[in-house]
Amino acid sequence: MALMGLTEFKRRLSARQLTRRQVNEVLASVGVVTLGVPLTTVNARAAGSVQVFTWASYKVPELRPGFDATYGQAPGYLLFADNDEAFEKVRSGYRPSIVQPTTYMVGRWREAGLLKPIAVAQLENYNDIFPQLTSIAALRDGSDVFGVPFSWGNSSVLYRKDLAPEYVGNESWTILWDEIHAGRLAQRDSMDAVVLQAALILGIDDPYHMGDEELESVRAKLVEQRELLSYYWISQSDVEQSIASGEIVAAYAWNHAYASLKKQGIDVGYMIPREGILTWVDCTCLIADGPGSEDEAYAYLDAGISAEAGTYMIEEYGYGSANAKAFETANPELLTELGIENPTRLMEMGEFFDDWDPSVRKKATLMFEEIKAGF
Repeated sequence: MALMGLTEFKRRLSARQLTRRQVNEVLASVGVVTLGVPLTTVNARAAGSVQVFTWASYKVPELRPGFDATYGQAPGYLLFADNDEAFEKVRSGYRPSIVQPTTYMVGRWREAGLLKPIAVAQLENYNDIFPQLTSIAALRDGSDVFGVPFSWGNSSVLYRKDLAPEYVGNESWTILWDEIHAGRLAQRDSMDAVVLQAALILGIDDPYHMGDEELESVRAKLVEQRELLSYYWISQSDVEQSIASGEIVAAYAWNHAYASLKKQGIDVGYMIPREGILTWVDCTCLIADGPGSEDEAYAYLDAGISAEAGTYMIEEYGYGSANAKAFETANPELLTELGIENPTRLMEMGEFFDDWDPSVRKKATLMFEEIKAGF
């Protein structure tokens, strides 16, 4: 069987159209080993003592320098593509040692009793992290730290400058609502992403605590956009391919896609929209009753926030490292090309993802599902 993309894999898995062998082949292609568990479980593990539940980009050895040599093996990995998906899997019983969610999710993990405090004094590299990141309120509960910033970046518009030259120097989220490019736009399949974009365009001050009237205005804006989209994406690699080919002119995307396409020589731009750029921070958390050695878990965590790992994060993915020293060793020309040569300024400009009021999240999630279904 030719290996399928993540979107097709998830669709066929949900529809129970895959055999166990097909599932194992796809998972093995990304380095995840299954141990003969039913398709309905998520307990996929490799051989290492430390089990890491994370995004696909973060499983490479360069982001854990020295760890494999010290402990004689790589950690085990299970990968997720969505914060809510990850939270629900662990809440339903899957137990890794470590999880790497976006910071706005940490409160939900903590309140569910899934995390344990991190003794940051045991981390040699913790004091090198930007204070703007360690001070994010969601990472703490009183004096206890429940998440250590690992990487950060932006969520914005990736676009073909040669196909939409009218937006060069005129950067705005409204390109994703532009009828001129109807059928050649892509949006992320994520309530958080789409609702925040619409809220920025509409000038809603606090989307995380919207009233019903504001939510209805967001609905109208997203219904308007739906008619112009080619698709909602789950795997960013799909967007990269579509923009590279010219099938898609503009899409919501992360820094990694911009860095990747620039390396390919594609004439792309990555916007700092006049309405505001969205900023995410991924962090590392310890699961309260996770398996394996705690010493190994701390070693993994510390390796990930080292300057060496951070330099790789910047130069390979175009993401910002949580470690400020990584910006001193990264290629300065690349930093300028990526627009992250002044990380402190970017953090000050960014609209950080935050946690939703539970009632707003519930309403917005239902709304987005209805919109995708055509209502």
